[in-house]
Amino acid sequence: MDISDILDNIAGSISYDDAIVLLFVGVWVFFCILFLIGIVINHILLAIPLYIMADKAGYAHPFLAFIPFANYYLVHILPMKEYNYIGIFKTYERGKGFLLYLIVKYILPFGMGFVAMFISFLPFLGFLASFVMQFVTWIGYAASGIAKAIMVADLLQTYMKKSDKGLTIFLGILSVFVPLAFPICCYALCNKEPEFGFGNYYCPVTLPEEE
Repeated sequence: MDISDILDNIAGSISYDDAIVLLFVGVWVFFCILFLIGIVINHILLAIPLYIMADKAGYAHPFLAFIPFANYYLVHILPMKEYNYIGIFKTYERGKGFLLYLIVKYILPFGMGFVAMFISFLPFLGFLASFVMQFVTWIGYAASGIAKAIMVADLLQTYMKKSDKGLTIFLGILSVFVPLAFPICCYALCNKEPEFGFGNYYCPVTLPEEE
């Protein structure tokens, strides 16, 4: 029995409905694989320049750039400026800014999804909750986008002129809608000196502004 006979036997044993289901499942799996590949590629693209930035800054653990979630911790702590979440939350302990980012980016959406799933089983309340949760979900997306924009803008400001603050804010917002914008910016800046000087992460100095 050759391959063509085997394929004919398989085709004969599958109904039209089964073939449609397999087609949709196959398309879904294909796009899931593409999505995962995209995440891995984006992670690696960011990790390389971020490692260079942390290493040149003198941070003791630049390898965090290659670890998921730890890379965003690195992005948060490299800048020396105050963390400011649109005036609502301010701190010089930038690790707390990272915790806020985790909360609005991952923990809150998970919590809201769990609550929505629980309420959906309740009669009448589930119907009303669906509208409320949709509104809350959009607020969560906005809060998450703001957190990412601040994270990106703060890091870029560490390597760009103070007069370019408007540009860094624009690039931070752009990175929310175009994820590749952040790694590209990091590649462009990874060999530049941070505002506190090369190797001075633990003993920062103030560099003079370029004319």
